[in-house]
Amino acid sequence: PQFFDRFLPLDDGFIDISNPTEAVVLALAGTLSTSAFIFPVLKERGWEGENAGQAATSILLLQDLFVAPLLVILPFVVGQGPTDYAAIAFLTAKAAIGFGFVMFVLSKVLQQIFRVVARTQSAETFVALSLLVSVGMGAVAKSLGLTDTAGAFAAGILLANTNFRAQIQADILPFKGILLGIFFMDAGSLFDSELVLAELPTVLTGAISLILLKGITVAAATRVPRWMEPNRLEPYDAVKLAFLLSGGGEFAFVVLALAEKLDVLPKDLGGLLTAIVLITMAVTPLLGIAASSVSKNFSFDQLSHTFDDDSSESFVADDAIVVCGYGEVGKAVFEKLGDLKDEDTGHPPSLVAFDMSPMLMNSILMPTPSSAVMFGDSANPEVILAHGVEKPRAFFVSYDDHEQVMSAVARLRFSFPEAPIFARAQSRFEAQELMEAGATEIVVEFDELSRSAQALLLKVEEEKKYS
Repeated sequence: PQFFDRFLPLDDGFIDISNPTEAVVLALAGTLSTSAFIFPVLKERGWEGENAGQAATSILLLQDLFVAPLLVILPFVVGQGPTDYAAIAFLTAKAAIGFGFVMFVLSKVLQQIFRVVARTQSAETFVALSLLVSVGMGAVAKSLGLTDTAGAFAAGILLANTNFRAQIQADILPFKGILLGIFFMDAGSLFDSELVLAELPTVLTGAISLILLKGITVAAATRVPRWMEPNRLEPYDAVKLAFLLSGGGEFAFVVLALAEKLDVLPKDLGGLLTAIVLITMAVTPLLGIAASSVSKNFSFDQLSHTFDDDSSESFVADDAIVVCGYGEVGKAVFEKLGDLKDEDTGHPPSLVAFDMSPMLMNSILMPTPSSAVMFGDSANPEVILAHGVEKPRAFFVSYDDHEQVMSAVARLRFSFPEAPIFARAQSRFEAQELMEAGATEIVVEFDELSRSAQALLLKVEEEKKYS
C-alpha cells in the first residue's frame, strides 16, 4: 500500500488488510478463474485441442470441484463453525458417509431410470429427470450439512457417468445459458457504481494487480524444472495459459457472499472486491487477444502444432460423416458408406450414426474401427458437437417421419451451414419443403421406384428365361 500510495490516492481502509482471515478469504476468492468466459475464448480461437487449452480446461474443472469443499470448510477456517472436535468429526462423518452412500445408490439406480425414460423417446422427460436429479441432490446435500452447491456438483458427476451424457448435455444446454445469465445478473446487481466511482483508483489498481499476480504465478508454475515435470508446457503454451487464467472467476462471488454472511468481510469491502472480479472477468476476451499476440513471440521452436495423437484417442473424427437414424434405411446407408475408400489414404471414411433406439442405451456399436453407432438425437447439433464432430463431412438424414426429417434438416443447416445434408422424402412436395429447409440433395422414393421399374421388370423376365 505504501508503494502504490506514492502514485495513486488509494484508500487505506480497503487495502490495508491486517486480519489474516480476510487475507485468506481474498486469496481463495482471487485464485478462482472464470470458466464461463474462458471456454468461449478457447473455442473461438481453436485452442481447445492445444496443450494450453487442455491445461486451462483441467485447471478450471479442478477449481470448480474445489469450490464445493471450500464452501464446507470456510466456516471452520474463519472460526464460525463448531469448535468441539467431536461435533466436527460427527458432521464430517455424516457428510462423507451419508453423502457417499447416496452417491453410490444413485449411481446404480440412475442408469436404470434413464433406461426407462429413453424408451419414451421424450426429450422433455429427459430434461425433467436431469433437473430433478440436480435439485434432489442439492436438497440431500443440505440436509447432511453440506451446501446445495456441493449437491449440484455431485449431480453433475452422477449424470456424466451415465451412457446418456451427451444427450443430457444437449438437452439441458438452454437451461445452462438461462441460469448462467441469471447468475451473472445477480452478480451484476452487486456492482455498486457509486462505490466504484468513489474508489476508482483502488478498483483499477486491484484489477490490474489481480491480473498481474495471477498471470505471473501461473507462468512461474509452468517453469518448474523438467526433471520434476517432464510434460511441462512450452513457453508458447505457458504464455497463453497465464493470460487466460489471470482474471477472476464467477465462483469468487459465491466465496465472497459466504464470507460476508459469516461477517468476515465488511459489506463495502465485499462490494469493492466484487467490482474488481467483475472487471477482470469482463476483460477476458481482451486477455485472449493479448495471449494470441504475445505467444507468437515464443513460437520460434513451435511454428506449427498438430494434434494427431489426441485425435487418435477417439474413434469419432471431427470430420466424420453423420447418419441421422439407424433404422432400416439408416443402416443400409451406413453400410454403403462404409464400403467407400478414401482416394488418398485408401481407408474407409469415419462414420458415426445416432439413434434413440433402446438397444444402444448400454453399448456403442462399432461395425468397423472407423465407424460407430451411438445413442443420441442426431437432429440436435449439440449431441453431435459433444461427441467431437465439429466439422462434419456430410449428413444423411434417414428418418421415416417427414416432420422429423424437416426438423433435423433445419436445425443441422443452422448449426453447420457449410456441411452437405442429404435427406429422403416420400414425394416431390416433401422434397421441395426439405430443399427450402436447407437440404443439399433429396432422394425421392416415389421417383426412385419409377426410375427402377423398367430395370426391375427386365431383370425378373431375364431370370425366368434362364430358369
